[in-house]
Amino acid sequence: MATCYGVTCRLYPHTHLSANRQRPLGTFPDMTATRQCSRTGCAEPAAVTFTYQYARSVVWLDDLTDERDPHGYDLCDHHGERLKVPSGWRLEDRRHSRFTLLTARLAG
Repeated sequence: MATCYGVTCRLYPHTHLSANRQRPLGTFPDMTATRQCSRTGCAEPAAVTFTYQYARSVVWLDDLTDERDPHGYDLCDHHGERLKVPSGWRLEDRRHSRFTLLTARLAG
């Protein structure tokens, strides 16, 4: 049997948290902390936000928005770079860091 928040877990002993991950009862995680990647199992900080419009078959990849959008997903740099869209869909990368004008080559 394991101890879970001061009580004995008889039914699900594998669900207890380790001592270094427990929070005192009645406390909640810091909601002002940086947002995490939306991918399951990834704890990296979010760096980009992606949204999509199903009717137009388009996905937009933008810089991280100031506030969490319920219709968008936040991704870390790694998952943002690896984002693939379904066949027939279009990915528009609108991140500010991606917009570099190569005037020397255009004038050229």
